[in-house]
Amino acid sequence: MSVAPLPRTGNTDNFWRVFFIGGLISYRALFYWITPWQYIPTMLAAPLFQILFFVYLGRATGVGSTTFFVVGNSIQICSMSGIYGMTMALANERQFQTLSPILATPANRIALFLGRGLPVLASGLQTTAFGFLVSALILNFRPAPSALPMLALTVLITTASCTGFGMALGSIGLRARDIWLTANIAYFAMLLLCGVEVPLRQLPGALQVVAHLLPLTHGIAAGRLLATGHDLGAAWPLIWEELVVGAAWATIAFLLFAYFERQGRRTGSFDRL
Repeated sequence: MSVAPLPRTGNTDNFWRVFFIGGLISYRALFYWITPWQYIPTMLAAPLFQILFFVYLGRATGVGSTTFFVVGNSIQICSMSGIYGMTMALANERQFQTLSPILATPANRIALFLGRGLPVLASGLQTTAFGFLVSALILNFRPAPSALPMLALTVLITTASCTGFGMALGSIGLRARDIWLTANIAYFAMLLLCGVEVPLRQLPGALQVVAHLLPLTHGIAAGRLLATGHDLGAAWPLIWEELVVGAAWATIAFLLFAYFERQGRRTGSFDRL
């Protein structure tokens, strides 16, 4: 016997309350186990050593410049929060068997869904900003001051794009038994395919097509143009493409979320592991 969903409220104040306060409370509830002793090695130390490793490897082999690897890796590390954090923010509700009470509420689903991405987005921005800061202090990374505002905008859009991609993976986790294998494959596939360490032109044609459908690819390319002194006109099309890719993944994520919610109501499988 199917159960009809409760009506959604259309009140604007309730929308923003669910978006901001609900997103923050859910983040604190799902990530209550995080302490500085866990957060710093995972979200700051590991990305830092990734940047240092590839920069010095690139210098030693002559594969790419310092700017190439600093920009690529500093932007890429935001995907750690976007993919893993967003996957946990959605899929863990099922693992903790709290999904049914949440979906029984009349809360606006868009606010409920997107609000969970806001703290994840902030965490990704913090990680990338830390990568750029340490690169400036240790690796003498010095982009032109005039490029910094647009570089910051590029990082913001790219981080949001990765968060949308993580939402799609998290939505799949509402039904999949083990979403972490998929999340791990996605993370390292993006490291390989999105031009982080290997220029896109060196990839096979089919993989280049896949790369253009993923987050990071256009954002990293735009960031490199801005960091090497190119004007906004050269980077702007890539920034827009990154924005479109992120919006597409967020739309796919919400459609998957809505579909699995309907299926869960019909089959009573919200908390079935």
